[in-house]
Amino acid sequence: MKIFEVIEAKKLPKSDDDLDDVMDKPEDPEADKVPHILMQLRKALDVDGEYPITFKDGKKLKLPMEIIVSFIKRYMEARPDEKESLQSQAGNSLEGFVAALKSPRTPKHQHKIKGDRYMSSFAGDFDDK
Repeated sequence: MKIFEVIEAKKLPKSDDDLDDVMDKPEDPEADKVPHILMQLRKALDVDGEYPITFKDGKKLKLPMEIIVSFIKRYMEARPDEKESLQSQAGNSLEGFVAALKSPRTPKHQHKIKGDRYMSSFAGDFDDK
């Protein structure tokens, strides 16, 4: 008796409910989501505003270049926590986009140390005074 005959003899019969043979691809959870608002705006910037921006409410609009540039500039100047709120608010609808664009900016804090010098990431580490 050869080895492949032994292996064939020990195989169990397949049942109808055996799911191992089913080759279904898992559904992509990202398939139905709207792309990130900043990526859409950058695509629109590359083609001079001729790319429609898709919002979560289902509307697609082409925005003027001035608005695209001002939002990207506003987003890049924002702090990380502000960026998250900007993208969630702007991605919902056109009204949310306008509200995010008009939202007040929080000033960057500069903490002074000893007179007119400002803190940096090494503040105090190499301070000899």
